[in-house]
Amino acid sequence: MSTQRVLVTDAGRRQGIVTVRSLGRRELDVTAGSSKPLAPGGFSRYADRRIRYPSPTDDEVGFLEALEVELEERQYAALIPVTSPTVGPIVRNRDRLERYAPIPYPEYETLETGLDKRQTMAAAQAAGVAVPVTLAQNSLDLDAVAETVGYPAVVKPSRGSGRVGVSVCGSPAELESAFESVQERHGKPLVQEFIPNGGEVGVYTLYDWSSELVGLTVQRRLRTNPPSGGPSTLRETVENPELVDLATDLFDELEWSGVAMAEFRYDARTGEPKLLEINPRLWGSLALSVRAGVDFPAILYQLATEGECDAALDYEVGVQARQLLGDIGHLLRRPDKGAALREVLAPADSPRVYDIFSREDPAVALVYSVTAVAGTLGRALRGQ
Repeated sequence: MSTQRVLVTDAGRRQGIVTVRSLGRRELDVTAGSSKPLAPGGFSRYADRRIRYPSPTDDEVGFLEALEVELEERQYAALIPVTSPTVGPIVRNRDRLERYAPIPYPEYETLETGLDKRQTMAAAQAAGVAVPVTLAQNSLDLDAVAETVGYPAVVKPSRGSGRVGVSVCGSPAELESAFESVQERHGKPLVQEFIPNGGEVGVYTLYDWSSELVGLTVQRRLRTNPPSGGPSTLRETVENPELVDLATDLFDELEWSGVAMAEFRYDARTGEPKLLEINPRLWGSLALSVRAGVDFPAILYQLATEGECDAALDYEVGVQARQLLGDIGHLLRRPDKGAALREVLAPADSPRVYDIFSREDPAVALVYSVTAVAGTLGRALRGQ
């Protein structure tokens, strides 16, 4: 079997693009996979070839069949799924796929704790990590919400990441409407206490097969889109031993292996950090981790192919990474356009890298911009 060929999924997503670039720079033959017809990562100078597979969300059976055929025909050294829609099915069917290439993720039972926010909250409490007051209800009990959660209340899907399906509700009527919407579109909802934002920080980790921490960065959000909270558009690396200890307690409790991010929000009322979620896969701000000196995709590949990997626990503090199109979205959604424009246009006062845009790899940015604009126009025409 070739030790130089790797299949990376989700080449249309930011973290997929960074993974393609990272592994390609190490002179590996990278196949960039995606369910989209124009996946920017497939046009990277670091992609050896690109493939399209069925959507894992709409056609999981077809997705798995396409992957199995590709893996069998091409003889890969590793399969690296990148986002939750591909990580879940691949790890759940690892016995079928790992005959052809190793998959550097934990067993599905462990992974499920990160994918399912109900299980995440329970695991965090067992590890002594503070979380928002949470109700996991199959049917909405407004009295229980009023007594334990209060208003505003947050309703969100049990599965998913970012702000998809998330609503902040100021009244029982708003909560009923949002709860029904989430239940219809995403399945079982969670109702949580709203945590006033005193700052959001993520702890980004990689654990080896012995559940030893071998990769680490910590990032704080500087801007998001939308401005009220969502995916970060500008963030920087920081030191935060307190949150590293909390994340370590949690992942030790889970006997974790592979990558995972623990997202914390400081409660503006008390200053206490509370866990919002675990993302048990590579993250959208991966470019910052790599620029700060911790090449998570390369370490993950080494773990997959060698069974052990070099530790990278020291990183450069004060490095920033920016998602340019997201930052433009942040600007457009800010009511104080003048102040927002000055912030977005202000020169960097520390080392800064872009998530997507790269002079050495310009085709990616071009395709990414075209597909982003096309997606925005499509949603506008559909009235979304």
